[in-house]
Order: sequence, then C-alpha cells, then structure tokens
Amino acid sequence: MGLMLKEFVDFVDSVLPSVDPEAKDKAKVAIEQFHKDGNRFEYLLPNKLPTLSQGDIISEIPFSYFKEDGTQHIFKAKGMVISTSCHIDQRDELNIVPVLPLDFFKGDANGKRELEANRIFNYMYFPENMLKDYFVDFSKINTYKKKLIVDGINDGKIKRLFSLSQIGFYLFIVKLTVFLMRKEDEETMGIRKTVVLNC
Repeated sequence: MGLMLKEFVDFVDSVLPSVDPEAKDKAKVAIEQFHKDGNRFEYLLPNKLPTLSQGDIISEIPFSYFKEDGTQHIFKAKGMVISTSCHIDQRDELNIVPVLPLDFFKGDANGKRELEANRIFNYMYFPENMLKDYFVDFSKINTYKKKLIVDGINDGKIKRLFSLSQIGFYLFIVKLTVFLMRKEDEETMGIRKTVVLNC
C-alpha cells in the first residue's frame, strides 16, 4: 500500500464523528491521490459479499422526493445501501440512496468533471466500466422496510449488483461523513453557544 493511500486510510479512521472545513479540504486532497500519476484502484469487489452489506449497489427500485410545489416525484433507479451492516442485521428499515445516470447531473461540463473527480461531496462516482455512466446521489435518502428489500432479493425481483472493495468503502465513508456531518460555520456555532437554559 502506497504512502498516500495509507495516509488516506488513516484519515478515514480519524475523521469520525464530525468533519471541520480543514478536514474536508484534506479529504479532497486524499481522494485526488486515487487518480494521481495514473494510479488505478478497484472500488468494487470482483464478487459480491456473502450478505447484503453497507455500500452494496442493487438493481432498480422506486425512489421519491418532494418538489418545490409540494408534489411528490417518484422515479426508479439503481440504489446504494447506506445503512450500516450492523443496522442491516438488527433493524427493520434500510436507508438507500439512488445511483443515477450521469445524464441526470444538473451542471455544466466543469461540474461534471468535478463530479467524476469526486470533488463534490453530495455525490460519489466510480470509474469502473460497470458504473462509469452513473453516480451516487446522497441527497435523496429514502427509507424502506428491510423485509421488502430482502424478500425482493430472495425472490429475484431485486438483484444485488456490486459490493465495495476496501478502497471503495473508505471513499464511501469519507463522502457520506463529510456530506452529513461537516462542522457548521463559526457564526452558526456561535449562536448555538449563546443559548442559556434557565433552571
């Protein structure tokens, strides 16, 4: 394992539970090492993990979100399981985010390059041929009953497509953590600190 890759793995181990802006910048630098000097890393395992696990990508299921006018938009897409493997085993619900075609990305050519370089933390991109035309969108988290998904897999209605390698999993953890748990700006934190409880 190269030095920069080891530093990246060490960074991921230390990044929880919250990420400040400086750490976010370090994450960007670390992620860029994946592509430096033509290095190539496999983000996906050649064979799926034995059981449904965090980071697994599944075939198309329905997703929904609400538009500005309050109407609900329902669409189908591949999905990535973001629930922890522990929660998959022990809880009745799963959190899944859509894996969308690149054509769904709303941005210019420069934005698309940023996405493909994994510099936008709302999204995650895998350069493997099987997924090179797709990206993960963390902003549209949906919740499903675990039984619905597991029964769909067992019945062949839903297919488990891919599981993440160690490198893919570390990238996933960094992207998801920074997306959900980056430290707030100083002004907002200052306002939070001014609240005093009257006992």
